[in-house]
Amino acid sequence: MKHKYDIAGIKIALNYHYDEYLSNNIEHYRIDDFESVDHEISVRLMDHIDEPVEHSFRQKNPYVIKRDHETVMYAKTSKNIVRELFTIQNDYQSIDILINPTLHTNASEMEYAILSVNFMEIAMRHNFLPFHASAILYQDQAVLFSAPSQTGKSTHARYWKQIFPEVQFINDDKPLLKIEDNDIMVYGSPFSGKSSININTKAPLKAIVFIRQGTTNLMRPIQGDEALKELMKNMLRPDDEKVWDDMIKVINAIMEDIPMFVLEATHSVDAAKTAHDIIFGG
Repeated sequence: MKHKYDIAGIKIALNYHYDEYLSNNIEHYRIDDFESVDHEISVRLMDHIDEPVEHSFRQKNPYVIKRDHETVMYAKTSKNIVRELFTIQNDYQSIDILINPTLHTNASEMEYAILSVNFMEIAMRHNFLPFHASAILYQDQAVLFSAPSQTGKSTHARYWKQIFPEVQFINDDKPLLKIEDNDIMVYGSPFSGKSSININTKAPLKAIVFIRQGTTNLMRPIQGDEALKELMKNMLRPDDEKVWDDMIKVINAIMEDIPMFVLEATHSVDAAKTAHDIIFGG
């Protein structure tokens, strides 16, 4: 399937094979096929992928080769068979992805993960900060709940939905944060983890809540080094130095303007009530 999409203002053409994670999801971002795009990602399935002959400057997965105007990255199995290979041209303007589906237990999930990783790299080059969190829309503002995987961020967001039916999920895994007109805006994208829960919208960021499992519901504000540590732990980190400079601008704006909290939370709606009352002054 090859179509064009506008994701957070990034116009991109995607050519992919499996629809398991993108069906009833990516269609909300689709634009007319005659529109021009800034990036193109194309996936090809191959039962054999030749290993590049050039020397990689990494000695383990993923292997990386730098050429003029392009970068080649590839990963191998324990038997030294190439299972996927990316050719990235002109700083992510064009990405050609080869996947050997016979070497993956779930080729559909792998394709979705690879598309997500490459889109996040593109997003960072458009000054977006991809952040590991569940982002909700409430009272026309975004609230982010961040926690390690499988420790309750999505569950906590659903408690908000249970109490306040008007809540919508902007993105349940990696919302995109960007500075716009002195605000931090939160964008949805079709890359939102296995749940595929997202909407094509944006909203100003109200607060970030870092959730920890607890036996009671206590929430406290954090600032300074503690807040910075939590931000760094949950952001997608770029390799490119210039991209890092742009991400630091977003981090500094969050540190200056956005309330951040740590919530020691139980698995109950009471945790959501506690967070709501502190953030929105209930």
